[in-house]
Amino acid sequence: MLLTFSDSFSQKPVVIKASSKIADTKIGKELRKASWNIDPSIRPDVFDVRVPEEGLPVTFFTDQDSIRFDVKPGSYHEFVILMNAKDSALTAVKGILDVPRARFSENYKSSHSGKTFVEIPAMYELINVAFAITETGKKDNGLIMNSTPYYADVMKWFEQYSTEPVITALNKEITDLNNSHGYKMDAYAFNFENGTIKPSAIYTRIGNSDENHLKPFIPGLQELATKSKFADFYKAHEQYYNALITSYRDSIGVPEMQKWLVKNFPSTKYDSFKIIFSPLVSSNQSATRFDYDGFKEAQAHVNFPFPRNGSTVSVSKEGSLVRDGTIVFTELNHAFINPESEKPEYAARIDKALSNLSIWNNPEKAAKYYNDAYSSFNEYMNWALVSLRYVDYAPEKDQPALIAATENQMVNSRGFLKFAEFNQFLVNLYKNRKKGQVLADLYPEIVGWFEGNGR
Repeated sequence: MLLTFSDSFSQKPVVIKASSKIADTKIGKELRKASWNIDPSIRPDVFDVRVPEEGLPVTFFTDQDSIRFDVKPGSYHEFVILMNAKDSALTAVKGILDVPRARFSENYKSSHSGKTFVEIPAMYELINVAFAITETGKKDNGLIMNSTPYYADVMKWFEQYSTEPVITALNKEITDLNNSHGYKMDAYAFNFENGTIKPSAIYTRIGNSDENHLKPFIPGLQELATKSKFADFYKAHEQYYNALITSYRDSIGVPEMQKWLVKNFPSTKYDSFKIIFSPLVSSNQSATRFDYDGFKEAQAHVNFPFPRNGSTVSVSKEGSLVRDGTIVFTELNHAFINPESEKPEYAARIDKALSNLSIWNNPEKAAKYYNDAYSSFNEYMNWALVSLRYVDYAPEKDQPALIAATENQMVNSRGFLKFAEFNQFLVNLYKNRKKGQVLADLYPEIVGWFEGNGR
């Protein structure tokens, strides 16, 4: 039963039931799967929701119940989630005036429409330099690419500043490596111009959170940049940055990736793409998308595909170039596969089919980061699309080795237990699709496979 409330501060909290600690939320029309952890120890546990002046409906879905509030800026609604008929979690929804993540001017839209940009922005490089000289960044944990001559240059120039207060503060935040994504991405909402950090005229924040994670650290980063003469370092390496950008743009098939994704997901359109990277980034990739002012932009925040010893199978030069594009492809993918799986005809089926994640994900590997049906399904799809790209673009003689290496990585290294089975199913389905069919047309059968193999 769905309960709906409009008034704030008005009545005794209503009680809804739950047996799972994970709840879904819906803000307006946007469903966020597994986005709320029910915690009876926090009283109240406040959900800050950014809404426009006119407000939005906000709904909580537990595994047993649901409740909706009409939330406006300044409104506050309390309710109780009763866990397993005994533990009460006092929960609240607080409305905060929304400041959009981006504002796209007419000039921006006209200069960016139909284009792809590949960038190593100075501010982005500054945050990655800061990461590199933290204690966490100095460890061999996948945060920093530490095997290149460029990394040696960074450490020679900047390591003497590793005791700066901002470095100590950042280190505390990124000890959990998952937190690094937000700080790194939000750096793109600032510009570094003439030695000074300035807010972007376009973006307020890049990640999907309500605040710019990096904003409190800007004064410290400015002090670091000034003391270390970061501007001089960046200028001295511009030729290197430009060579990497050119290689990314021209050598690994980014235009073909975009054409392939647009063709296979025809209901999802973007006006512009950005690939944002640093030669210091190792294995911490992420993606985001924007839809404001009648303009849609997809961003991939990735590494550069430097060769990694012992990490890949031997293939031809042509196959190697296709393989080099895998990481950026898997981030661009999310701008297409995520909207597809959110469609009403698939969302509930996916949620049910992958409800028992122990069947799908190793609890010590994949389940640590993909702990809900929605993200797990999308990651299965994400890397299965890598195999489909190999089918369409890699030399035929290289395809078996490339596909097998992907399956080995996903099953044995990352812990997606049924990936190899699913991957073989999808490759076969894709190769034998009817004339004129695209990947989006195959989603009923794809979701059906998960429904039939969740045991």
